[in-house]
Amino acid sequence: MVSERSSDVDDTKHSSTAENPDASQPHKGIGVSPGIAIGPAYLYARVSFDVEERSVDPEEIQLETARFEKAVQKAERDLHKIIDVTREKLGEDSATIFEAQLLMLRDETVYPEVVRYIENHGINAGYAVQSVMGKHRQLMEASDNEYLRERSNDLLDIQDRIIRHLRRGHILSAVEKETIIIAENLTAADVILFSRRGILGCATDYGGPTSHVSIMARALGLPAVVSMHGITNIIRTGDIVVLDGIKGELVVNPDEDTLAAYRQKQERYARLVQEDKQLVGLPAETLDGHPVQLQANLELQEELELMKENGAKGVGLFRTEMLLLMQGRAIVTEEEQTLLYQKVVESVKPYETTFRILDLGGDKLLPMGHREHNPFLGWRGIRIMLEKKELLVPQLRAILRASSTGPTRILLPMITTIREVRRFKEILEETKAGLRSEGVSFDEDIPVGAMVEVPSVALQADAFAREVDFFSIGTNDLTQYTLAVDRGNDLVADIYDELHPAVLQLIRKTTDAAKMAGIPVSLCGELATNLRAVPVLLGLGVTSLSASPVYLPAIKRVIRAMKMTEGEALADKALALVDAQDFRDSMDKWLEEHACGVSFFLEGAAG
Repeated sequence: MVSERSSDVDDTKHSSTAENPDASQPHKGIGVSPGIAIGPAYLYARVSFDVEERSVDPEEIQLETARFEKAVQKAERDLHKIIDVTREKLGEDSATIFEAQLLMLRDETVYPEVVRYIENHGINAGYAVQSVMGKHRQLMEASDNEYLRERSNDLLDIQDRIIRHLRRGHILSAVEKETIIIAENLTAADVILFSRRGILGCATDYGGPTSHVSIMARALGLPAVVSMHGITNIIRTGDIVVLDGIKGELVVNPDEDTLAAYRQKQERYARLVQEDKQLVGLPAETLDGHPVQLQANLELQEELELMKENGAKGVGLFRTEMLLLMQGRAIVTEEEQTLLYQKVVESVKPYETTFRILDLGGDKLLPMGHREHNPFLGWRGIRIMLEKKELLVPQLRAILRASSTGPTRILLPMITTIREVRRFKEILEETKAGLRSEGVSFDEDIPVGAMVEVPSVALQADAFAREVDFFSIGTNDLTQYTLAVDRGNDLVADIYDELHPAVLQLIRKTTDAAKMAGIPVSLCGELATNLRAVPVLLGLGVTSLSASPVYLPAIKRVIRAMKMTEGEALADKALALVDAQDFRDSMDKWLEEHACGVSFFLEGAAG
């Protein structure tokens, strides 16, 4: 079950909100699951398992390894129970998170090492577990890879389970009902089991959007905010808090006016969620009959169920590099990739699945990566893959093999020149020939598309449109490269504007070229989740929007409230501007008038 916890806190560590006037102000984090929660806080602190080293006699070593094995077996029973609960609440796909933890218990790089540590050092099993797993966790936590750092929390949960069973400790899974959990960190098991107690939401000091806690919170519909560094130093159990998973904020002990405003927002959001359920089965179509394809951006198979629940018609972007980042190694075998891709395609069909080939480099470093002064302008994306055929060919073979299961597309990241596309297609044909010779079936006409995230591609879109089967616009990088702004740099973040007329002009140039060539064009950047941008993007000629599944109902609501002629007029107006701020204000007013209350989503939107 859940790792042992305690709600007891050291009063010297936590200042009361009455003594700290700043504590009542909004505290910023990253909203990873939308919604508004209001209620008492429950401070949830992890008990530190600091096991002392104890020597054992040679004749006791076998007994100590047997104790370790028995503790592992009990931990396996814990996880099987959690898997059962997860399947019951969320379905089979979400349970794979805990199935992966089951595999970690017997991992060939961990389990035998613990046994050897006991035998070679003649020490107690608990200390061996702490030493071996602690070493592996430190390596993961020190990684430049955010995803790998977040996976270290899974290993800590496993370590705690084993040590607790070695101590024959009790499992404390109960928390106060109808509270908002505040913690330094949580595990996915914590969230799934606490949901049975009716928690209202959760906020953590650490974590990111790809953490298993974030995935579970979204799947359960629990508002969640992560990366709120130091929030556990401010809040006490019993404090009244407002958790805003839309804006990524938390307010402690709000005054009556603030509380009333948030209760009104909470009610509006709850109504919207109920109404959105009615939208899932309805087409994403404008009032004047223009269909729009709404697809999901995914990076983990655990999100497949969430995709279906929110009415996605396919996967517009599957970030395949997450499989490598989870493993923390430069090579993942063809068989490992094939199994994952086949499962995804099988789950998504009859709709299409778009696999982006490994988009490494930039902020996604692997052990084979190089240190660069400016990684976002360096060796990344297609540039790596064309040089590292030992990475590219196994992945292409895996995607092609999966294409026999259902509709599948290949998407190329960080394209800058026609030569890159042509070289990739040569390698693809060589790979197809190899599979044919082996008698392996695949889609001979599998579509190949290019990411439009570098201005050179948008400026030459007519030439690229003759070389590929579809475009996918990545506005995150396109904006960054067009405006020369690192959106992760606080000093210039206010200049980053995805609605800048220069960015919109590049989108229009891309859609015009796609229309002339008769190929579809989708947009898979964060701009798709900015509701004020949706009418403009459709007016510019974007035919498909791909976003995180939880945002799709709100996007569909906007689509069904507009006419395509309105979108075209708004796009023309936006392109004629020099600055986007006035237009942004007018779009907020337009949404308020047309889209039935979704405008409050804009309070957390960029710009």
